[in-house]
Amino acid sequence: MAYVLFVIPARFGSTRLPGKPLKEIGGVALIVHVYKNAMASRAFDEICVATDDERIADVVRGAGGRAEMTARDHVSGTDRVFEAARRFPCTHVVNLQGDEPRIPGDLLRAFSTALKQIDDNYLLTVVSHATIEEKKDPDVVKAVIDHRNEALYFSRAPIPFEREDGAPCYKHTGIYGFTLEGLKRFCTFREGALEHAERLEQLRALENGMRIRCLVYDFDSFGIDTPEDLERFRLQVAGNEYGT
Repeated sequence: MAYVLFVIPARFGSTRLPGKPLKEIGGVALIVHVYKNAMASRAFDEICVATDDERIADVVRGAGGRAEMTARDHVSGTDRVFEAARRFPCTHVVNLQGDEPRIPGDLLRAFSTALKQIDDNYLLTVVSHATIEEKKDPDVVKAVIDHRNEALYFSRAPIPFEREDGAPCYKHTGIYGFTLEGLKRFCTFREGALEHAERLEQLRALENGMRIRCLVYDFDSFGIDTPEDLERFRLQVAGNEYGT
């Protein structure tokens, strides 16, 4: 029987927004907003925050959530997720970055359902249609997918190049789903040349022969990476413009 674990990796350090998980919005830490949004979806068997920082763990636990302490030397959030996941009797694992507080509940429920259909050679993720401005923005990751909604490539560049109108451009959202064995396999791979060049971890899967299935779901979401992003989210919370 499938058991889906939802893990939010969180570390205190951030180049552009130090202490990001603990930044308060409406009196609530960002990491708690992400946690509560996942809880409200009722899509998962268990939810936890995986962190190497006691301050983050204390805030999550103080809000009634579960936090798992992990090693400080993980190279990526995915490695941190795998360490935490091994402590649960899970068959499937969802990895959502701790700076994505506005994933709709409908999407999380659809994601959990679709995740149970993949095998150990797949990842599951989400893409949505990008605007012209987003296509040009290197901070917005673009995806090219085939007719089966499987990823061909991800890039910070504006892909696909259009000689003529008609080719859709998709942007990627930082949520990933694996079987537990698929996650274990992914974590054995070394960084590849494409991942290194683009600074996109999902390219490691493609470079090593894993396949990535994409749910196409259009919604207004953004990762919180800068003070401007944080202020935008504050305004949305103040106006009750987000939720599940």
